[in-house]
Amino acid sequence: SVGTVTGFGSVFVNGVRYDDAGARLVDDDGKVTILGSDDNPLRVGMMVEVTGSDDGTVRTATQIAYGAQLKGPVTAVDAAAGTFSVFGVTVRTTSTTVYADIAGVASLAPGNVVEVHGLPDSAGRIVATHVEREAASEAAYIAGGGEYRLRGPVVGLLSSSSGSTFAVRGVAIRTDGATRFDGTPVEGSPVSVRLNPTLQSDGRYLAQRVKLRSASYDDLPSTAEAEIEGYVSGFDAGAGTLSVAGYAVRLASNVAYEDGVAADLKNGVRIEAKGSVDNGVLVAAVIKFESHDDNGDGNDDEVSGGLPEFEFKGSATCIECGASSGSFSVKGATVTYDTRTQFDDGLSGTTLNGSTVEVEAVAEAGANGTIYRATKIKLDD
Repeated sequence: SVGTVTGFGSVFVNGVRYDDAGARLVDDDGKVTILGSDDNPLRVGMMVEVTGSDDGTVRTATQIAYGAQLKGPVTAVDAAAGTFSVFGVTVRTTSTTVYADIAGVASLAPGNVVEVHGLPDSAGRIVATHVEREAASEAAYIAGGGEYRLRGPVVGLLSSSSGSTFAVRGVAIRTDGATRFDGTPVEGSPVSVRLNPTLQSDGRYLAQRVKLRSASYDDLPSTAEAEIEGYVSGFDAGAGTLSVAGYAVRLASNVAYEDGVAADLKNGVRIEAKGSVDNGVLVAAVIKFESHDDNGDGNDDEVSGGLPEFEFKGSATCIECGASSGSFSVKGATVTYDTRTQFDDGLSGTTLNGSTVEVEAVAEAGANGTIYRATKIKLDD
C-alpha cells in the first residue's frame, strides 16, 4: 500500500488500519527502526510504502518505508495561492495538508528550512501532504548539522573520473569520491539524494548519498494485492494503462469507479487504485477519485466529500479537559473536543484522562501546527 498516514494506534494509511507491532520502519538512508521498541518517527500526513499481510480480518505491516520529497531552503512564498518553493521547486498545498511547527503557508518565509512529504503532480510540482519547519534559517540548520534531501528523476547525467554531475527537479548536483551510491543511476532513473547543505563554489550541491528508487512490484508474488495513491500520468485510454505515483497500473475489464466515472480518469487527477498484481503490474479493480481537474488547468480540486478524517487509538492524556470543551493528547497528536463531539460508552470530558480511546477527528489549523478536532470519541474495544 502506497499512501498517506491518516492516524495512529497501530498505523492508518489511507484510512486503513495496519497492525504495526514489530514492523521494520526504513528511511531513505536504509536506517531501520523497529516499531514498538524505538521512537516512532512517522507523523500524520507522511507518505509511506507498506508491505505486509492480510488474513481477511487484520492487516499486518511487516515493513514501512518513508522519506521526504524535499528538505531544504524555502526560496519563495505565495500565501494567497497556497504555494511556496523549496530549491525553486514549487510546492502546492491543499485543504488536506498537515503542518508541524507552523500554522500554514503564510507562516513561512524565504530562508526557512522545511521538510515536505507529498506527491509529484503532472505539472512537476509537489502536492504537500505534510510540511514541517526544521529551522528559521539555513545558517542555523547548517550549524546544527542538518542535511538537505531531494527525490526525483536524474536529468543531464555526465560522468567523469572525479565524479558525476546531474540535476534532480532542476537542482544542480555533483558527486565525488566520498559519495555513497545505492544502485547505479542512469538518465531518467528515480533517485533519493542526501545533500551537503552548503552550496559549493560551482553552484552545485554535493551529494553525500544517492539511492536508486524503484516503483515496482518485483518483490511481490503474483497473488499479491496492492493499493496505490497518487497522481495519474501516462494514461492510455485505448490500452487501459496508466501510472500512479510511478507504479504501472492496468484497468481490469470490470473496473469500478468511486466518487467519479470513467470519463473523469485522465492525467493529473489524484486517485487510489486497488487491485491485484499480475506480472509486475497492478490490475485495478477499483479506482477511487480523490481529486478532479475539471477545467484542465493542472490544479485539481478536492472531492473527498468534506473534511478528511483522521483516526487515533490509545491512552488519552488531558491537556485541559473541561465538561463541554477541552483538549488532550493521544499517540502524540493534540486533539480538541467541543459540543459538536459525540461521546460514546459513557465517556465525557471529565472522564477522558487515562482512558484508552478511539478517536475520529478532522484537521484544523493551530498556531504551532495542525491540531485535530474530535468528531467522535469512544472506548477502544
